[in-house]
Amino acid sequence: MLLLLVMALVAGYTNRNLFFEQRVSANQYRATQALEAAEAGLEWGLAMLSAGRIDATCQPVADPASAEPSFRQRYLQIDDVDGSIEALTTAAGAPLQPACVFDGAAWRCSCPTAGAPALAEPAGLDSHPAFRLEFDGAPGLPAGVVRLQAVGCTRLDAAQVCADEASSGDGRAVVTVLVALQSALRTPPVGAVTVPGVPAAPDFGVGLLRAVNADAVAGGVTLHTGVAPVGVAELHTVPGSPAAESAVEDATLVPLGADDLLFNHLFGMEVATYGDQPGTIVVDCDAGCGAAGVRDMVRLNPGRMVWIDGDLDLDIADPIGTPDAPALLVVDGTLTASDPAAAVTGMIYTFGDTSGVPGALTLRGALVAHTTLTLAGPGTTTVVYDRDVLQRLRLTHGSFVQVPGSWKDF
Repeated sequence: MLLLLVMALVAGYTNRNLFFEQRVSANQYRATQALEAAEAGLEWGLAMLSAGRIDATCQPVADPASAEPSFRQRYLQIDDVDGSIEALTTAAGAPLQPACVFDGAAWRCSCPTAGAPALAEPAGLDSHPAFRLEFDGAPGLPAGVVRLQAVGCTRLDAAQVCADEASSGDGRAVVTVLVALQSALRTPPVGAVTVPGVPAAPDFGVGLLRAVNADAVAGGVTLHTGVAPVGVAELHTVPGSPAAESAVEDATLVPLGADDLLFNHLFGMEVATYGDQPGTIVVDCDAGCGAAGVRDMVRLNPGRMVWIDGDLDLDIADPIGTPDAPALLVVDGTLTASDPAAAVTGMIYTFGDTSGVPGALTLRGALVAHTTLTLAGPGTTTVVYDRDVLQRLRLTHGSFVQVPGSWKDF
């Protein structure tokens, strides 16, 4: 009887330890899963901030005429004067919260522009990880920086996604990070047309270029060249100032035309890096591209840059970009305009040395050539410097990136 009693006590103690270890393991599993869900939310939110227009289920829209906002437009208000970022809220002042849940087969997401996320709780007793995001443009943060918080959990609560007081009793984790807008245009050009002029002087031809800069704050610079151009350009500058003096011959531009230094100066990064960043859309134009597809890309992706990998022909009269949503086009090839009413609002940076314009291209913003620029007629290329458009590109366009050292889970 004594031996039986001892064996029963030992068995009971062992069983108690087993239950304890099982609970510890289950809690550790849920805590790890919740943390991984929150981490996934941060990465998803960061990627979506550099994406295009989406619908209420966070899926990309295909219609260029759609009025659906992008992810950053749904949740952030970027000031185009000082670059500060504020988080948008509901009419009641509550933070807007995009959210996603894994239903056992795939992730389902909700990106509301008002109210709470619309997600149904998956059926069954299995673990269904979920996360919700919340932005905070807290005072004191530098311009262009916003705080992103992700709350992850192992089960979607019916009342609120990953509620603070979870009714299910499952795991929950909170992680935050600072994200910053990496500007698409770190240093706007100072003139309407910028050309280093290497290896050959720019050739504008007679009557093929009309450069306008009536902005006294910007200095009224119409042409900013490394060497004197060939041909006569029609210049219009600040009223009362001599037009000829608005063309600035700057010898420091000549070395910038080599080794991509001009590109690095304007955009703040290497050529390859700029094309690989998440905010850049690369369009394959090895066989040449028409303007309609580029126009649609600009409309579907507000705040992003379009990299034309090849030649671009502006062959439509429908304008590309608007003053409120300008376009930033990098043409890694030859730029031509076969439509006499081709128009672009924004900035064009061209690697090719020729702009064949049989019609009349009108660009409001700025034109920059990587090395040199040769205009082909008979049409006249008109470039009107617009400081507001360039400022909007600088402060509201680009890729969102994580600020190093800002991650925390406390």
